[in-house]
Formats: sequence, C-alpha cells, structure tokens
Amino acid sequence: MNVAELLKTTTAWFRDRGIETARLDAELLLSETLQLERMQLYTSFDRPIDPAELDAYRALVRRRGKHEPVAYILGEREFYGRPFAVDPRVLIPRPDTEVLIDEVLARLDAEAEGVVLDYGTGSGAIAITLAAERPALKLLAVDVSPEALIVARANAESLELADRVGFVRSDGFARVPERFAGQLLAIVANPPYVDPADKPTLMADVRDHEPGLALFSEDPLAHYRRIAEASATWLADGALLAVEVGQGQAEDVAALFEAAGLVEPAVRKDLAGIERVVLASRPA
Repeated sequence: MNVAELLKTTTAWFRDRGIETARLDAELLLSETLQLERMQLYTSFDRPIDPAELDAYRALVRRRGKHEPVAYILGEREFYGRPFAVDPRVLIPRPDTEVLIDEVLARLDAEAEGVVLDYGTGSGAIAITLAAERPALKLLAVDVSPEALIVARANAESLELADRVGFVRSDGFARVPERFAGQLLAIVANPPYVDPADKPTLMADVRDHEPGLALFSEDPLAHYRRIAEASATWLADGALLAVEVGQGQAEDVAALFEAAGLVEPAVRKDLAGIERVVLASRPA
C-alpha cells in the first residue's frame, strides 16, 4: 500500500464514523507517522508504506476513530502562529479565541506596560500569546486546575516566555495577590460557558474528551458575573475587560458589564459571524 491508497482508505473509514474532517485528519496523522510535512505527502503519493509504519499509523487512526481529538493524539495545536502542547488536562485552543487576542491587541499598543490577568488560563494560550505579542506586558495566568497549570507552565517555558508569565492556582480571584488590586491593565477570559443541558448536542470529540471543568457551568453566565463584579477591585482606571462568550450570550454579558459600572461595551463577531467577544472598560 502506498501513501495515496492509505489516505483514501483512511478517509473513507473516518467518514463512515461521522468524522467531518476525515481527509484532513488522515493527512495529519500520516504526516506524524512518516515525519513529513503535510504538503510533502502530495509529492509522495507513490511512496510505499512499510509494515512498521502501517502499524504505527493504524494505532493513531484507531484513536481518532473513537473521536479522540487530533490535537490530543499529536499532543499539539497551533494558536496564533505558535505551537502549544495540549492533552486532556486542557481545552484545545480554537481559532475563535484568536478574535479575542486580536481585539485585546488592538487596544493595547506595542508599548503598553503593566500586568494583564488571564482568568481560567487552561493551556496558557491567551496569556502566552499576549506576552509574545506585547513584550512590555507581564501576564498573570490563573486557573483552578493544578493539572492545567502544569501544561500552561510547560508551554510558557517551551516558548521562552516563562520570565513574563506568572501562574496562580485560584478559584477566580480568590488567591490573586492583593498587590494587584487596582493595578491590572486588563482582564481577559475564556471561561466555562456551556450549559450542561447542551452536552448531548456537542461533537463527540468535545463532549467525550475535553475537560468538563473547562467547558460546563450550571449557570452559563456565572463566571461573567463574577468577573464583572470583581473588575472594580482589580482593574486600574480606564483598564480593559475582554471575554469570549458562547453563541447567544453576548447581549446578556454586555448587560452584566454595564450593570457593574463598566463603560463602552462592544461586541465582536468571529469568522462564522457569531458574536464571540465582549469588551468593556473601567471608567477613566
């Protein structure tokens, strides 16, 4: 069997199991097995697959056939042009969250100095990306999960940003050092916002493999309410609050921010046209 035949067979097998990205996943897993760039597969269609390679590939394919996310199988996902290690301890970073990064960067110029808090950091993708894009910033990455913080720290180290990203295990703001009160330049967050009642509607990849602690909230607006209420304590005058929200939540979250005394609320859509990011500021 050669590369072309193996990709064709695997793609059909994935499709039979309801995997929407069948061809892409087949290519990514074969690239990993053969240690080739994905584009190199297209110049290697006639390359024969030896038995050891076939066995290794089949092991990865079987995992994907059970709807294990490709990012977990490969141990990595690219976010904002950088590789982040991921495993079942953390959510997989998604392109939707890059919209949040874009909006924060648009409001914090290249010379911006100060501390930004990432509420619920997970893999560290948001905090580490902001540190990489804005060299004068320092990031405080907060998460209730000690396992997630292990992954985030490793990502900061591998991307050589550990000197500007600090980590705190905390349920919300409970253990954030008091010296940061009234000092934060921004708070950013992609908190749990999925109603557990919606779990049956999620893709099996997400529902059965990604950490429920980072996905679900009995009250989908609870974390936004907590952040809004805490903003007066932690944000500096004129500082930014920026959060990712679930579909249909933007209006309610913006209202929570206004009720907490935040000003200039704004909503931004993701690439699919869904209202995905809500921003506001503490009064100057």
